[in-house]
Formats: sequence, structure tokens, C-alpha cells
Amino acid sequence: MKKHLFILFIIFTSAVLAACNTTIEQERDKSLEEVEEIFYEEAERPNTELDDLEVHLPYNTEVAETSDHNAVIEQSNETFVLFHHLNEEAGNDVIYTMTEAAEEEWLVNETFEEKDRFGYVLLRQVDEENYELTTGIDYAKMTTITKLEDISSNAKWMMETVRSTKWNQENPEE
Repeated sequence: MKKHLFILFIIFTSAVLAACNTTIEQERDKSLEEVEEIFYEEAERPNTELDDLEVHLPYNTEVAETSDHNAVIEQSNETFVLFHHLNEEAGNDVIYTMTEAAEEEWLVNETFEEKDRFGYVLLRQVDEENYELTTGIDYAKMTTITKLEDISSNAKWMMETVRSTKWNQENPEE
């Protein structure tokens, strides 16, 4: 009798845990919906200056390092790279085109356009547990390596960040 109850307990616990786990399809769909919504929304007001641009970063993030066209941002033990390079002659989709051209297959490769703005989200599996996630708008993109369960939440704030970029008027193409 105890053995049967124990087996039933194990089956029930397994079913509950399986129901709580997210799938790549769920994270992909949720991410796409949120990222597209953010692309069309009004941008957050910038609250952080980085060299030649300003961005809005959540309160729990820290700019760990900056260089000419990159900022390394840390949040909750994860690292994100914000790449920015204003090159109007190359077009606002040049960063996407260069990123998307990688030989690995993308699980998600979605683009959004509105008037003179171009946005995108890219996702691919790096290894058994990790995914490379990239969001971008025009001349700014943000990339991270993340776990499956963090894809949609990271995609959301990453798109909010690139959506909020504002270029400083002083020598923006240097």
C-alpha cells in the first residue's frame, strides 16, 4: 500500500513539475508578442548616458564597462552587451543584416517596421541549456546568453532598452 501511494505521489509531483516548466515554443511566442508591442509603443525616457547615446535602463542594472560602440550591462547575474553605431549611410537595418547572416540557424528571426524605424528579435540555441537572444532597433542592438525560462523577460527589457536609445547631437557619428 505504501509503495502504491509513493508511486502515485511521484507521478503527481512529476505532472505538477512538468506543467510548471516552460517550453521554447511558449517562450518564443510570449517574447515575440511582447517585443513587437514594445516596438510600436512610445519609448521610455532615457535615464543613463553612454558615450554618444542615452538609454533607459531598469533600476536593477549596472553599466559594468563601456567602449567605443559597446556597453556591458549586468543585471541579476547576467551579462548583456549593448552595441550601438550610428551609420545612416549604411541604413537602419545594417546591424540586423550583419547579425542575422551568421551561419547558425535562428529559432526566431522576426523583424518589425514602422515609418523609418526597423526592429528585430533573434534567438538561437547555443547549447543544451543556453540561448543567444538579440533585440534591436535601427542602430542599436542588445545581446545576451540566457536560460530558457528567462528568454521572454529578458527580451522584454532588452527591447525596451534599445527602443529608448537617443543619440546625443554632438558628433553622433564618431
